[in-house]
Amino acid sequence: MDLRNLKTLIKEKMHHSYIEKYVKSPILNEDKLFILTSILDNTNLSDDKKKNYIVSTMLVQMALDTHDLVPKTNDSEQSNTDKVTKQLSVLAGDYYSGLYYLLLAEMEDVEMVHILATAIKEINEYKMQLYYRHIESFDTFVTIVKKIETLLYTHVAEFVGEKTISGITARWLLTRKLDEERKSMLHTSTSTLFSIWYNQTSSTNKITIHAAEKHINNEIGLVRNQLTHFPEHLTAVKTHIQETLNEFPIANRTIVEEG
Repeated sequence: MDLRNLKTLIKEKMHHSYIEKYVKSPILNEDKLFILTSILDNTNLSDDKKKNYIVSTMLVQMALDTHDLVPKTNDSEQSNTDKVTKQLSVLAGDYYSGLYYLLLAEMEDVEMVHILATAIKEINEYKMQLYYRHIESFDTFVTIVKKIETLLYTHVAEFVGEKTISGITARWLLTRKLDEERKSMLHTSTSTLFSIWYNQTSSTNKITIHAAEKHINNEIGLVRNQLTHFPEHLTAVKTHIQETLNEFPIANRTIVEEG
């Protein structure tokens, strides 16, 4: 499965001139696309089925990401354009979600529809906890974030029988997400993820970033340990993850300090 062709196909499926006029399209997460492609590449499924599973799953991801762009509060003074944008963001997410269902329905693949629908349901339940329930510790907060970031891919991995990659996928995607938010906080003083945490606690930015770095280093250690026992048929995944781990300044800084 060629990643460039898959990215083009996904964007073609999502293309809708009216939606794109008002709604900011979510960024296609290349880490998730790579992991998903690696999961399905190492199965006995036909190329057409692999392609459709990848496109369907990424359409679900884009639908979830689009709904995340919708403001969580209502502003009575917002302009008509802002109102239209907000309404269309909701509809755009529903539209992308409908596309995955259509694609799998055309294949008459009821099982995969059920797998993705179950993942969507569970992810939305965890999002409700994230936004509307009091979370007592940052550890619990990170655990919920991990579920939201990874359930889609672990469900697919388990469905196609690729159990080896499931655990490391969850740890890897969480690590990438936390580091992305950490960088955003350090460089722009804003972070969507940490903002949710701030609304639930009196912790300061410094403490939260420190906690994030602690979790990142912990997850990196666990990922490195899992990579030592990785099967040969997933060598491409192992190499990709190892190379990216070496780019993490936190991990490298810790190794130098310990040395």
